[in-house]
Amino acid sequence: MCHFHKLSDAEKTLLRDQLLSYAALIGGKNSLLKVLETIRRTSPHPLISKTSLLRFPKGLIKWNKNVHRDNLSLLSTRMNARTDENQNLMASKEDKSYKNVANMLRSLGPITFTVAMNNEADGTGFSFKAFDIVDSDTTWMTPMFEIFFFCSVSVAKKLLNFNPLSPEESEIGDSEEDDETV
Repeated sequence: MCHFHKLSDAEKTLLRDQLLSYAALIGGKNSLLKVLETIRRTSPHPLISKTSLLRFPKGLIKWNKNVHRDNLSLLSTRMNARTDENQNLMASKEDKSYKNVANMLRSLGPITFTVAMNNEADGTGFSFKAFDIVDSDTTWMTPMFEIFFFCSVSVAKKLLNFNPLSPEESEIGDSEEDDETV
């Protein structure tokens, strides 16, 4: 997910639209980028905050459950173990870490993040979940959770500014299609 160039145009468009709708709810693209920059600057990682809260200049992000450092570390390991073909965070039952991964995902699965603004004039805010739990063997990280807490701000900028080629522009670059359409 954090590899912008590996996403299809359809995926980029879908993520762009979702980010733009969130940006509109908190005052625009710059407000959203400031939130993401605040998350990146926060040390230690904001998810392990004991208060389950992160303040940014015009509001706050809160979530409904504490994340422990060992769960964050295991989540990071599982994120790195994903492949393009298999985005599942759950370990296989034969894997030695299966029980730890299952417990971590069961613990973090119900987390919901709420972005709230200090003043209604700045926006209304929004919410998103951390994971999509399909079944006991399949759990995916939601793209918004990954963009907000793990991807670089430059990926969010690229997504916000993504503009797929129009049909005319794509035909200009492909001379074989031009010959066939004549």
